[in-house]
Amino acid sequence: MKTTMRQTRLGRLTGVRGFTLVELLITTALVGMVMAGLYVMLASSQEAYLVGTNQVEAVQNLRLGVDRMVQDLRVAGYCPTCSNACTAPFAAITAQSATGFTIQYDWNADYNCGTGAGINTTGSVNYLGTGTQRGENVVYAVTGTNLTRREIGLDAAPVVLASGVVSATFTYLDANDVVTTTSANIRRIAIAITAQPQNQPAATQQGRASVSVQDSVRLRNRLQ
Repeated sequence: MKTTMRQTRLGRLTGVRGFTLVELLITTALVGMVMAGLYVMLASSQEAYLVGTNQVEAVQNLRLGVDRMVQDLRVAGYCPTCSNACTAPFAAITAQSATGFTIQYDWNADYNCGTGAGINTTGSVNYLGTGTQRGENVVYAVTGTNLTRREIGLDAAPVVLASGVVSATFTYLDANDVVTTTSANIRRIAIAITAQPQNQPAATQQGRASVSVQDSVRLRNRLQ
């Protein structure tokens, strides 16, 4: 009786079928393909997120710097004493190059059209009689990867307005929108700057991004 029961149990066990090696290999391959697809999808999503985040950072960083530059340029050459009697007012833009320039103003209204004297290039002056000190020379420059601004007489050193600058070009045009190298003839400045996020890793392409900002500013105080 016992022998018969043992044989029956063994028969039941040997009658149960398992997975063959081929089936296991096929299943493993299918699971691997699914996992690979999920990895690619997740990696793409992560990179898209990083690119978007880095672009927003770069745009905000660069836009703030360019906006400040545009504000300064719009009032470049301010000269309340020039009027129509001054046939040759001082140059609103000097020391111009592809990567920088100096803006001049006459904030304290002491410019002399006859002698050409009155622009303070070393110190600060009383701003429009308000008691506030302002510099009559403002220097913009791209140094290394930084866009900087220095107001002569107030800033001991250049102040960084934007970082991560990859390239920058300033183009100077006359009243006819022709490129000029003569300071006195500059009537418009075209700005083109490309920058990357400040903390973007250099060793990997994942999430790398760059943005470009272009602008054009006419000098309101030098329209002719």
